[in-house]
Amino acid sequence: MSNKILPLDIYPRYGQRIQNATGFKRLLYKWMPIPLHTYFPLRVELRMLWVRLISRHVYRRYMHAKNLLVNIGCGSKGKQGWVNVDIFKHPGVNCIYDCRKQLPFPDESVRGIFCEHFFEHIDYTEEVPMFLSECHRVLQPNGVIRIIVPDAEKYLKGYFEGWDALKDIRPLKENHQDFYFGGRYNTKMELINVSFRQGYQHRFLYDAETLIFVLKRYGFSQVHHQGYNKSVMPELLIDQVFKASESLYVDLVFRNSNASGI
Repeated sequence: MSNKILPLDIYPRYGQRIQNATGFKRLLYKWMPIPLHTYFPLRVELRMLWVRLISRHVYRRYMHAKNLLVNIGCGSKGKQGWVNVDIFKHPGVNCIYDCRKQLPFPDESVRGIFCEHFFEHIDYTEEVPMFLSECHRVLQPNGVIRIIVPDAEKYLKGYFEGWDALKDIRPLKENHQDFYFGGRYNTKMELINVSFRQGYQHRFLYDAETLIFVLKRYGFSQVHHQGYNKSVMPELLIDQVFKASESLYVDLVFRNSNASGI
């Protein structure tokens, strides 16, 4: 009988990475002084540090900019005519920058900010206040931020209602295989944990009550609970349809340049 340990097939599948490694990587994974679940977040933060170093003068590009449309954390979905921001150089990205604590734009130079599945990646207590403060600074009066995040309430309701409900929220293939990451869920709680944590990538998952609370707490008094393809600013309607089933949508209208709330 084999004593081989079968790793869990859920994202990010560290066990399979170790088991399938060959040659030098196999030795590295076996003897490395820290576990992979610690190493990979550290590697990301080192990447962030490098991005901050190489992009420290990016603000000069926008010193005299006005009426910008900004897509933060756009990945490969950058839009023509927009400032498409990401930490990786995907097709369409024209601004490599770490936006968690600072934005490279002048005061009152932005009329619209689009954040789709970015906000849940920043820390609730350390980075959210700084990010929203920067949004205050760069937005023009009556400027709008559209924030789209995974909806924790949908996932928690789906957990109690069963697999059929969860399949309506998150695309799953046969045998509860994840559409995005390929891993197979053995239990509903495995899916819930990936949704809330996404390995090391998600910092905080929101329901409507909590998202609206924190946005108002940091100065956005005009918060509109929206839906897919509905916005107070039509130019910001660049939502990805395949994320609609799991997402929560809000628009923030910046009315008062003195209302930082921080």
